[in-house]
Amino acid sequence: MNSMTGFGSGRCGSPTLGALSVEMRSVNSRFLDLVVRLPQELSALEPAARAGIQKRFTRGKLYVDVRFEPIPGATQRYEINEALVERLEDFCRSRGHEAKPEDLLGISGVVIALQDPSRLDEMTKLMEDALEEASKSMETDRRREGQVLREALLAILAQMRACHSAVAEFRHQVVERYRQKLQDRIADLLGPKGINLDSGRLEQEVALFADKADLSEEVTRLGAHLDRLEELLSSAGSEARGRALDFLNQEILREINTIGSKGRDLEITRQVLELKNHAESMKEQIANVE
Repeated sequence: MNSMTGFGSGRCGSPTLGALSVEMRSVNSRFLDLVVRLPQELSALEPAARAGIQKRFTRGKLYVDVRFEPIPGATQRYEINEALVERLEDFCRSRGHEAKPEDLLGISGVVIALQDPSRLDEMTKLMEDALEEASKSMETDRRREGQVLREALLAILAQMRACHSAVAEFRHQVVERYRQKLQDRIADLLGPKGINLDSGRLEQEVALFADKADLSEEVTRLGAHLDRLEELLSSAGSEARGRALDFLNQEILREINTIGSKGRDLEITRQVLELKNHAESMKEQIANVE
């Protein structure tokens, strides 16, 4: 299991081109969101960079910074913008100054860097190698963070199982508690006369309550969801499972809410509140899972 948070870097060099480095960092996102920053002279490589990243990652907002340190003249040729130089010289003369070449060369737009198209394939390979190294580094980091998330989620799951077991136990006592509560209330209202109350009528009322408060299906489904949750958390592999965990947690919360609405008992209500707190904690952790 992988986290969506991580960092990776890679660097590759070429004796004929120069050195290219890639830094990647990622944060949480429902989908894969790429922000790729390349030097202007390498802008043509952006589609290849995106394609390489999309093969390795499925979720998270990824920031990718590419830096290139060229060997002078290896991948570029330079031209002078003569029209701009003439305009600058005319401007300086109109102000009574002489334009020096070293000053003009430092002005943006005077020197134009042109990418050598014959080296594009070689440059693409250099970037892909650096990107591969950075991706592997990030995957290692995200896998390490994912292990921390797995342990945290398993701890929450253990607490939810304890609450689930308590609900399963208390639900068998709900009807008897209701019967006793009803008998006590009748005794308080009618006193000794309550003894003569038709027991069949009392049992009918208890039976109606038992039908409405029956939690068998909900408790069984909740247990099945928790089993599936443990299966997802314990399975080997690094495939993306964040969406599956998020959907499962929603189903768990739905069963918890149903138990809360049907379980008319103080002890069950307490366990439901605990389960809701655990489900919310789990939601926060799952938001980090790829």
